[in-house]
Amino acid sequence: MLNTDIQQLAGLLKALGEVNRLSLVSQLCGCSTPQNAMCLCGCCSVDPSGVSRHLKVLMNERILSVEKCGRERSYSLNRAYVAGQLRALADQIDSNQEAS
Repeated sequence: MLNTDIQQLAGLLKALGEVNRLSLVSQLCGCSTPQNAMCLCGCCSVDPSGVSRHLKVLMNERILSVEKCGRERSYSLNRAYVAGQLRALADQIDSNQEAS
């Protein structure tokens, strides 16, 4: 892995390493349509402003994307990006296994 790839993966893992952000991602895994912040508030033990801060961190790491329609924002999981990053790490772990 290149240094930039490692830094990108580290940011993703750091963002997912916080329980409320992981709860938000887990909630969005089950959604087929984008969700607004108020719909996502039920999965975390934080107030709506806290959820908004967590959503911003997840967007900054490209884990989520946002659609704006007037004042409303709807969030969706960047499934291909997140799965690809985690799969690349898993593949690297698997490729360096010693034969048993």
